Amino acid sequence: MTRLTRRAALGAALAASAAPAAFGQAFPSKPPRFIVPYPAGGIVDIVTRSLAEPMQAELGQTVVVDPRPGANSTLATAMVAQAPADGYTWVMSTVAHVVAPQLQTVSYNALTDFQPVALVAIATSVAAVNPALPVKTLTELVAYGRANPDKLTYLNPGNGSSIHLSAELLKNHSKFGMTSVPYRGIPPGMPDLLEGRVNVGLLPGPLAHQHVQTGKLRPLAVLASRRLSTMPDVPTFAEAGFADAQVLSWYVISVRAGTPPDIVNRLHAAATKALQSADTQDRLAKAGCEIPPARSPAELTALFRSEHDRFGKLIKDAGIKADG
Repeated sequence: MTRLTRRAALGAALAASAAPAAFGQAFPSKPPRFIVPYPAGGIVDIVTRSLAEPMQAELGQTVVVDPRPGANSTLATAMVAQAPADGYTWVMSTVAHVVAPQLQTVSYNALTDFQPVALVAIATSVAAVNPALPVKTLTELVAYGRANPDKLTYLNPGNGSSIHLSAELLKNHSKFGMTSVPYRGIPPGMPDLLEGRVNVGLLPGPLAHQHVQTGKLRPLAVLASRRLSTMPDVPTFAEAGFADAQVLSWYVISVRAGTPPDIVNRLHAAATKALQSADTQDRLAKAGCEIPPARSPAELTALFRSEHDRFGKLIKDAGIKADG
């Protein structure tokens, strides 16, 4: 072998041995696309943008936030299922990720076609009632519903939403009567709740606090892991004795299944670091979200499965159907 040939062979061997490391370091080499399944300006969009900016600083690429609402979040989710498994297309998954496919026909499998990357936030909600209703606790609400099975009503912003599931789970768990009053989102139903035409609402923390302050609503309990600083006297569902009747509205960054583990881990690390930013924490807190303890991608895969099964049973037991 000539000296030139030996040098060429050595160079090829070194290049081959360095290829995996170079591949991992090269990601991302172009702007990732972060798809939002709900309209711009909503809480899911706010959470997404709260993570996108610090993550792009960590990744060294602009993160393009792309709201694609429609079909109960399944339009955006399907786009990720059809994208290459290369880590460049993300979606902000919510509880609807595992619920919507059990209410309507979709083109993907919510469990096997996706790889969850990072749990970034949990939205806090407050069970509140119109003050005209003679109840001050969840226990009293259940007792009233049992004694007056045809009188209690609740604001339902959409079948399969976390609020709808929360109300139905509470009913199913505690065996009392409460009728769903459907609306297309929370805002259209607020006048009826505030005027007493609807009795009960499970509302985002900041919205509930706004009306509790003015005396237009009475808080009963919060759906969160701990009490809210804005309403420190209001117990959590668990403290009130209803731990098994709560739905936590989580937000998880997901990519297509089959994305290389090193890329999944890179995105997980970037999201985890973003959540350590004081600015990110402040933006999420203002949106009524708390930052949960970190979970690995494997733990989140198990979360998707357990939530799928849990809500599947509720959907069957409560006879929940898709919005007409």
